[in-house]
Amino acid sequence: MTSIVISEKEYNQENLMYIQTSIGELLSHADCSLTNKIIDNRAVLRVNCPEYYADIIKTELADKVAEIISIKYKYEYFKRNIYVSGLSSTEKEILFTSLIAADLDDDKKYAFENIKKYSDIAIDGIYNFMLKPLKKKWFDIVNCIPDCFLNSQLKEFVYFLLENKKKRVYVDDGMVYDSHYRRLKRSTLLDGDGVKIIREILLSNCGEVELSGKIPKDDEFYLKEFYTDKIFFSNGYDH
Repeated sequence: MTSIVISEKEYNQENLMYIQTSIGELLSHADCSLTNKIIDNRAVLRVNCPEYYADIIKTELADKVAEIISIKYKYEYFKRNIYVSGLSSTEKEILFTSLIAADLDDDKKYAFENIKKYSDIAIDGIYNFMLKPLKKKWFDIVNCIPDCFLNSQLKEFVYFLLENKKKRVYVDDGMVYDSHYRRLKRSTLLDGDGVKIIREILLSNCGEVELSGKIPKDDEFYLKEFYTDKIFFSNGYDH
């Protein structure tokens, strides 16, 4: 058996839960065993897997840690350092999400390349000591954000993000799925309960959305604001 250990500050224990829920099915199929403990104020997830699946499991775990850093840690960094007037609290959350989505693939790839070789991964340690160029990039982004950010500017920014995007996601009864109908849960790495659907859609970097079933009014409003003619309706959507 091969052991892979992932740890995090105790108050960020939900990050380890995100890993488990995101690839729980794979871990089960690979006959992995999991243990969760709090050791010296740190949350520790140990994954024991058969040697045959070790490379696959290690890669998938590194991928999810990279996702935590490029979404959760980036979100917390922006929320601490970006102060803008002109937007509602909901629109500020959409702005943070859009800024994350803009470079998500590149940020995640960079973090993954620095994580994949390790079998003992301290998420906060990786972030604090091995990803300084990434943090410098985020610092530069913060310095480019104007003090006043209007709703019209937010719309223009999201339109820019969506330009030339072709991928389609599916929203069914308030849950978002990719083109292979796999549930997307990246928005669980963000704080707050508002506009979870539109934030999940933005994090998917899709260009089209297909709706089935009703969604909350705030999500519906911003979806129509940003995606306009890129929204498609399935049976069961009352619009």
